[in-house]
Amino acid sequence: MIPMHEADLQTRWESVLRDLYNEHLHNLAVTWPDTLSIEVSYRDLERWDLGFAESILVQPELHLEASKQAAKQVLVDEGHGAMDPFIRIIHLPGDQLRAISQLRAEDLGHLLSIDAVTTKISGVRPRLYLATFRCSRCGHTMVVNQPNEQELVQPMLCDPLDGGCDRKTRETRFDLIERDSRLINTQFIELQELPEQMRGGIQPERILCIAEQDLCGQLNPGDRVKANGELFMRSQRKHGKDTPVFDIFLRIHSLERQNVPLEEIIITEDEVHEIKELARREDIYDLLTVSIAPSIFGMKQVKESLMLQLFGGVSRKNEDGTRSRGDIHVLLMGDPGVAKSQLLSYMADLSPRGRFTSGMSASAAGLTAAAVQDANADGRWTLEAGALVLADLGLAAIDEFDKMNDGDRSSMHEAMEQQRISIAKAGITASLRTRCAVLAAANPKQGRFQPISDVPFTAQINLAPPLVSRFDVIWVLTDTPKSDLDESIARHILNTRAAGTSETLIAEGSALDPSRGVAARTPSEAVHGEALSRSMIQKYVAYAKRNIQPEPTEEASKKLVDYYVETRRQGGEASDSIAITARAIEGISRLAEASARIRLSERVEVQDAERALRITRLWRMELMGDNYDETTLVTGKKTTARTKEKIIRDAIESCADANGVADRNDVLTEIVRNGMQSSEAEDLIDKMVQQGGLLRPRGYDTLMVA
Repeated sequence: MIPMHEADLQTRWESVLRDLYNEHLHNLAVTWPDTLSIEVSYRDLERWDLGFAESILVQPELHLEASKQAAKQVLVDEGHGAMDPFIRIIHLPGDQLRAISQLRAEDLGHLLSIDAVTTKISGVRPRLYLATFRCSRCGHTMVVNQPNEQELVQPMLCDPLDGGCDRKTRETRFDLIERDSRLINTQFIELQELPEQMRGGIQPERILCIAEQDLCGQLNPGDRVKANGELFMRSQRKHGKDTPVFDIFLRIHSLERQNVPLEEIIITEDEVHEIKELARREDIYDLLTVSIAPSIFGMKQVKESLMLQLFGGVSRKNEDGTRSRGDIHVLLMGDPGVAKSQLLSYMADLSPRGRFTSGMSASAAGLTAAAVQDANADGRWTLEAGALVLADLGLAAIDEFDKMNDGDRSSMHEAMEQQRISIAKAGITASLRTRCAVLAAANPKQGRFQPISDVPFTAQINLAPPLVSRFDVIWVLTDTPKSDLDESIARHILNTRAAGTSETLIAEGSALDPSRGVAARTPSEAVHGEALSRSMIQKYVAYAKRNIQPEPTEEASKKLVDYYVETRRQGGEASDSIAITARAIEGISRLAEASARIRLSERVEVQDAERALRITRLWRMELMGDNYDETTLVTGKKTTARTKEKIIRDAIESCADANGVADRNDVLTEIVRNGMQSSEAEDLIDKMVQQGGLLRPRGYDTLMVA
């Protein structure tokens, strides 16, 4: 890369803009000041003059200033008047792309491209670019360039060459005149390494970036972006003094938003051919199911639903502006030791853009977004993305979901259904997207589930019913002794442990890491084995999500409608029972769309609808048996318990006087007449009083409906 002479740059840029971007400049002049810049592709510059293009990479500051002056001059020559546009260079060559952890001293001053995710943004603030100062003694004004965004540079002397009084700083005072100074908009942005760029077991590295003018306000936390800019450094300060160690910053010159879902997963033409061959196999569903957490024994139906969750349904926007989510949420409720955490950890690693967190160590801010006051940046408030925002277009696995406190869990409602979070903190108001599938695990409050109980499974965990109803699939995993199954599980666990490699040997270098060996296998090798490799599944999922948006056929839709209508008609035992809700049928349609995606089909066929219905019937049967009741899910009370409570309330109302107060003995007599035992009724009355459903207005012997 040969540097070019500074005097030639503006002339060369004028030629480039006239030859290649004359129409773009004309459009900018028409839309000015709504449009402040034009994007220039590095590929076009390479074709125009390779040496000129390469010099931009080593002299970015000179080129960007020359390009601004050239654009200004071309607009004046074209008769558009005085404008000061910016030239944004995009599509930098691949050898200029860096991960944040790869940045070194040799990269300083060069034009680089960083692929990262936005984790933190500050508010947009004005910054002095050219400061005008007035001498308080003689009134002389002077303009001082402000190259450092962290320090205000003031005049040292009232310059006599420009007509000043030759007084130094200690002899006079220099007042800043804001109206004559030039201010530009500035925003501080923190970028973090992408999950797929990180080595295992290390904290992701971050870099603080500065965006100016029309680049401000373009990014939100969680956005994936390719930031092109120039690296510069500032000395670290300790005890008020500069140190010889420097921090690296990036001055952003252009942004390339990553709008294509899962664009970071690179799929070659050969791999596309392999994926299409896989999709044609009749056993593709079994193959993918077996490929999910092979070290965990059994759980075929659970793994099948997790497979569908990976691919997900189609997110759609409606004419009225509303949005229907496509992501499938799955809840695993299980006894301790049934491998829930192992499943979640595996799925977070398997899913492109997957994130794993535990409810014990996750707060509302950590899951959604936090307003943080940056001590190293003059105390300004910044917005930092949480796990759900960073998992946008991926999967968020939340273990110990029931251990989160109620305030933190309430933030999940909007994030799961509307798939966005609204932030209004510290003067920052924003709406961030959380378009991710949620895989959550919860344990029973009593240690183990009690199958024979008036309390349903969903009420035996510490989760509010409205939150439980947002899950499309809910599995109950109980640890029930079965001698033949127990033997198979034990043998599988021991064989898996025996087949593993010692971590000590891997650390010493005397043995290979088996997980890296699997990831490095080619797709064709993986296909002929018992299961697909993790990398192959990721590419399969990414390809399907990018390219396949299935639409339901008339036959498949009729199948789902018939199931919904028939299930609603059958109802439950009690008058307030609802067997299925509209939210449930929407979840079934998402499962059917995911099934079609696995086959790379643009149409949801009857077989997809049948697969979705089979999984739905299975988890509903395991959760509540034959008489599945949505009201039980919402209230946390089984039909029999609700019926008994209704008998008590009806008896109180029938025995009540004009003030609604009834005698306890009269109520018990009425309840016994309706078929309930007196002792059972007394226990239930005491419980209802404790819960606030009944009152004792005039002492123990009176009852009243609250």
